Amino acid sequence: MSWGLPATKNDIDSRVGSLIVAVRDALAACSRFSDFLSDTTIFPNDAALTALGYSQAEVTSLRAAFTDLKSLYNVAHGTASVAAPNDFFFNAKHGTGTVV
Repeated sequence: MSWGLPATKNDIDSRVGSLIVAVRDALAACSRFSDFLSDTTIFPNDAALTALGYSQAEVTSLRAAFTDLKSLYNVAHGTASVAAPNDFFFNAKHGTGTVV
């Protein structure tokens, strides 16, 4: 092709590596953030988050989203399994705004 981005083996290899590292790093970050939200030395209870301006419904949804994403991280690393199909993004999708 005479226009656009090239598609050589090196281009594909670089993209593959970048995508894998991005997914790995994003899931690890979600797992750490879930731990942060669950750390009772930082947020002893939901009231600590509602004091920041979140409604109780938002706190519940936020915690659920990152609990689900931590579960996905655990499944991806073989430290957990799922007994039935699970949409790990069911709660998280509410945090994406207009980015669908």
